[in-house]
Amino acid sequence: MNIKRFFTHNLILKIISLFLAITLWFYVAGEQNENLEKKIPLNIKPPQGMIITKRSTSKVDVLFRGSKNRLASIPLDIAIYYEIKNVHKLGEYNFSISSNKIDVPSGVKVVHIKPSVVTVTLDKLTTKWLAIKPNVEGKAGKGYRIVHEKIKLNPNISLIEGPEKILKGLDFIYTSPIRVRGYTRSFTQRVSLEPLVKGQLPSLDIVEVVVPIEEEFVNKNFKEVPVNFLVSSEKSYSIHPSISSIDIILTGRRNDLDELNNENILAFVDVTDLNPGKYELPVQIKLPNNIFLLSDVPLIKITVKDVSELPKRPTVILPAFPKKEKG
Repeated sequence: MNIKRFFTHNLILKIISLFLAITLWFYVAGEQNENLEKKIPLNIKPPQGMIITKRSTSKVDVLFRGSKNRLASIPLDIAIYYEIKNVHKLGEYNFSISSNKIDVPSGVKVVHIKPSVVTVTLDKLTTKWLAIKPNVEGKAGKGYRIVHEKIKLNPNISLIEGPEKILKGLDFIYTSPIRVRGYTRSFTQRVSLEPLVKGQLPSLDIVEVVVPIEEEFVNKNFKEVPVNFLVSSEKSYSIHPSISSIDIILTGRRNDLDELNNENILAFVDVTDLNPGKYELPVQIKLPNNIFLLSDVPLIKITVKDVSELPKRPTVILPAFPKKEKG
């Protein structure tokens, strides 16, 4: 038999045989036992009227054995559910987690659970009305600030269920984090309440939080601001101040203060109605809109003199000397 006839004779039967052989190989390979290790949640139901305040672990490592196909059928949300029974006193208890607590597909076997013993602490379950406080994290955008004292919550109080020992020492409960990342406008967000015990699910209560964001007010020092004097053109008075400049602290929006300098600040003393004498007067300061004086109003000592009454200096006339003749 030549080679060509060998490959073409009963070609259909040969193709079918090859297909069956490949299928059988995949089936046999899929039925070979393998191991699969998964970390799965441990859900523990406490006795009625009690709550778990502490537990040694919330997840366990489970080693499964079975064929590749069977292991692939293990649900992604597989978990262990354990109910504590025949416990009537509060305190700390140890419980063994056995393989019959895990619902596995047919053909899959639980080989090992680690840890197999879990420790929990039980406390009395009670309720208490607590005020709600916002848990705001982060910062507003440059030149803006979060106005914490104006944050509004609806509701602002909640009936909280939890461990008696913990609730006794609490007057308020925080919301879950409200993250602010460079915002420049006020916003509203709906959040849950933080769980009292680590590992517990958040409360089902939903709080609406209004976070106000305003332009930031800051303080800035201005030194050696020149002082001007408003005088009457009808009087021959001279002004003798104790100082010619002042230092002040201003407050306002950051962007406005960054644009302000000594030339934009008008500081003056009005002496138009004063008679000669000595005075201590406040300096009047005129500022741009939305900028305010934070420091105390400066006082300045002034002496007003009447120029017309000041003694005149005598005129000295020097004698003329004869010019020397040349020669």
